[in-house]
Amino acid sequence: MSSYYDDNYGWYDVSCEEDKDFYFQTQYESVEKQCSRCDRIVSLRREYSICNSCADKIERGWDF
Repeated sequence: MSSYYDDNYGWYDVSCEEDKDFYFQTQYESVEKQCSRCDRIVSLRREYSICNSCADKIERGWDF
């Protein structure tokens, strides 16, 4: 099993070929853009505006 980090979804373990294909497809479809919360340059899908780190903080109740 391998672990991968992605600015769209964070850390996840890849346990089968289908998961690995999903990870690489997500990477292929992502573009470099600036997170609207932390201003870091990250690799995100076109429809996303915040990185996973900021999304996790929002879910935990952090206020920006």
